[in-house]
This record gives sequence, C-alpha cells and structure tokens, in this order.
Amino acid sequence: MKFMIEFQVPPGDKRKAVEAFEQRGPDRDPGVTFCGAWIGAHSDVVFALAESTDEALVTDAAKSWLQHGKFRIVQVVDVVEF
Repeated sequence: MKFMIEFQVPPGDKRKAVEAFEQRGPDRDPGVTFCGAWIGAHSDVVFALAESTDEALVTDAAKSWLQHGKFRIVQVVDVVEF
C-alpha cells in the first residue's frame, strides 16, 4: 500500500526539516519504504510518499518527525489502479 504523508512545518522551518530528513536518511524505519518527497514551493508543507503493508508502521515512522511539525497520512492508489 502507498501512503502520502503531509507534514505541516512551522513557518520558516522548512529548510531545517529537510536537513534533518537528509541527515537521518529516508529508509530507517523497518517495514516502511520511502518513495519520494516534495516541498511546497510557496507553503510550509513537505510531502513524502511511502510504501508499507501496514499503515501503523507508517504512522510510527511519521511520529518520529513530530518535532518538525504536524502530519496527516492518506492512503493513496495509482490512478490506473483506481
């Protein structure tokens, strides 16, 4: 299953959150595979796409970033699979 994680970071902290992500590495949580990330060009939002067989593992992985802001997780499917 694929999950889009949306992180709302405090105003002005986008760079700090990205640097922390780069230092820790994307695939550090067992059972969760990082597929890509995007930064809001004109907003304080960071998006990450992850794959896992268990949404709870994705939630646990996202919780490790709570010091960088709030998050929400949405399970997504490819348009061709919809």
